[in-house]
Amino acid sequence: MLYILGAGGYGRETFNLLIDLGKKDKVLGFLEDNSQRKGTLMLGKPIDDTKILETLDRKAVKLVSGIGSPLRRNPIERIKKLGYSFETLIHPSAVKSEWVELGEGVVVHAGNILTTQISIGRFSYINLASTIGHDVKIGEYTSISPGVHISGHVVIGDRCFIGTGTVIREGVTISNDVFIGAGSVVVDDIPENVLAYGVPAKPVRTLTEEDWKKLI
Repeated sequence: MLYILGAGGYGRETFNLLIDLGKKDKVLGFLEDNSQRKGTLMLGKPIDDTKILETLDRKAVKLVSGIGSPLRRNPIERIKKLGYSFETLIHPSAVKSEWVELGEGVVVHAGNILTTQISIGRFSYINLASTIGHDVKIGEYTSISPGVHISGHVVIGDRCFIGTGTVIREGVTISNDVFIGAGSVVVDDIPENVLAYGVPAKPVRTLTEEDWKKLI
């Protein structure tokens, strides 16, 4: 049986993916920290507080990560310390070669194409209709938004957010904790912990945790 961690928009998108995988009936509901909606229904499934995990059988229940922000790292790591594991999900319409490595909790949505010699770290997401070229490495807790096109030999660090419609040139390195604005074209390396956007994308300023909460 499964719980979806996260009861926002991305959590609902993840539920749709589970429906397409034929796992709708295995979903027990949605979980969120300090829930103000406990006991209500969303998409026909109950919302509950993550505190319920302290009482459940760790072997009988698994989780699916459904929080869109890279800030999901803290709740996920806390839950893993309780002894739970997370499902790795790949939509049936996604095209993926056998030379793609996916870490625990990775979610690959509909319409994606992943070519060859690709590594995607734990709890990263590939949202709708993106393409990832050869020899790409994506770190942990990184979110790839819909319609992103990543060329070959690109490296994307941990806890990054790549906005909708971004294009990344071959050989570019994007460091850890980077937010790339929607519609950007990344042609040069991007240093860590910055907001960057534009055509071509340029760093605008450094980021704080409060920025991440507002940007996503």
